Amino acid sequence: MQTRGILRRLMFTAGCALLLGLSGCGGGGGGGGGGGGALLPLPPVGGTPTPPPADTGRGRVVSSSMKSTATEATYPIQVYLPAGYDGATASYPTVYITDGDAVYNQSVTRLQNFTDILEKAGKKAIVVGIGGTSRRNTDYLMPGAKAYHEFLVAQLVPHVESNYRANPARRMLSGLSNGGVFTLIAFFTEGAAGTFTFQHFFASDPPAAGARGQLDPLESQMYANSSTRDIPVTLLLGYAIGNVGGPEMTALRDQIAARNYKGLQLSLKGYEGGHTQMDLPSFQDIVARFID
Repeated sequence: MQTRGILRRLMFTAGCALLLGLSGCGGGGGGGGGGGGALLPLPPVGGTPTPPPADTGRGRVVSSSMKSTATEATYPIQVYLPAGYDGATASYPTVYITDGDAVYNQSVTRLQNFTDILEKAGKKAIVVGIGGTSRRNTDYLMPGAKAYHEFLVAQLVPHVESNYRANPARRMLSGLSNGGVFTLIAFFTEGAAGTFTFQHFFASDPPAAGARGQLDPLESQMYANSSTRDIPVTLLLGYAIGNVGGPEMTALRDQIAARNYKGLQLSLKGYEGGHTQMDLPSFQDIVARFID
């Protein structure tokens, strides 16, 4: 009897040990959790990782300022880089926008309007918004336009092309109103010199009649100096259908066309809207026709 009692106690002890061992291997009952199921893996610190945001197709803008040695003024400069720029190696056409910080349409700047149209069309370009709109009556008209043009070609364009992948064979200049007068001054000045910094000039609704005293001497100088040279650029003259500038721009177009400049792509087009409103459809036209 005593022997059988000892055997029963030994068997009970061994069974308990076996159960305790299984409990320890299975992770049951620790830390106040209760139950005998397998432990679940701990979630990462901070919860479930958030996936990276989707590509919105929007570019980014780099803001800075530059002091001109020619005009001695400091200009806010905004450089728009298209979506995918940072992961690419390609160079891009570059549009230089005067009045880049001016708010003419839709309560946003001229630069913002252009880049919005560019992105909506699925086109890619670098856009340089040149600020300092308060100086437009000095910088965009003669005689100050000469120094302002020197600032663009000698300082701003080299700066952009040394810091960004801007295609030097596809530079464009856009100006509205007095900015359009400056665009024409730049075209005639570069044509007279026989060296073009810009390959495309977009003059939007400039007050051509009032500016003829500034423009005609420059046009005559270009003609006198270009008899044996090509003018291998594009000049787009735009006017607002809702404004009075159509006949003025037509007369200017006819005068330039009568010179029979070899290689010049000359275009005249009217756009819907008033003086400032025409800037939007003209932007759309520029993007559609001149940017891949």
